[in-house]
Amino acid sequence: MKKVVATGRTVEEAVTSALVRLGVSRSQAEIRVISEPVKGLFGFIGGKDAEVEVRVIDTPLDMAKEFLHGLLEKMGISAGVSADEQLTEEGAVPLSISCGEDALPIVIGRHGSTLDSMQYLVNVVANRNAHSVVKFAVDAGGYRQRRKDNLRRIADQAAERAVRLGRPVSLEAMPSADRKWVHTYLQGREDVTTLSEGQEPYRRVKVAPKRNHFVD
Repeated sequence: MKKVVATGRTVEEAVTSALVRLGVSRSQAEIRVISEPVKGLFGFIGGKDAEVEVRVIDTPLDMAKEFLHGLLEKMGISAGVSADEQLTEEGAVPLSISCGEDALPIVIGRHGSTLDSMQYLVNVVANRNAHSVVKFAVDAGGYRQRRKDNLRRIADQAAERAVRLGRPVSLEAMPSADRKWVHTYLQGREDVTTLSEGQEPYRRVKVAPKRNHFVD
């Protein structure tokens, strides 16, 4: 959190000086008056200026980026964190981690499990004291899109196989976010239905042909 201590003949003058130095508006700052101005003898001898401390209020985005960067440092990974202005399909602010190729598997984790964990923590921390909730999506090396493309291929193949064979087809065990995506994606088809089966962490999606689409 950026902050400065400034002085002035009045509290308002001190605050204005601090805001100019920080380059922010009053609505973006938290102001604490350290001391009021004191008039000196005859109006000037022994007088004392007002002193204030002005802090920049961090936005959820600032907090998200700072927390994620710190988390990566604790993991021993040198990486940059950037935000994209264009929201995801789910309305989340994309946060992209840029790191070396050797660190990507560590950052991503199996089926994106590490990314999902970091994403969860970022959303909790960034929105802890926020007036309105901002959703964040954490990605690294374009993994999310690659995973989505792969899930689409797997779901299409399972649906075609289920219709062709006339019986349910189970997919590999996957995280709840991936299962949810598959369920939503296959809702657009009229020839299959989906359900989840099994216990975590082995819970999986089952794709079954609808009755009027069974093949003899």
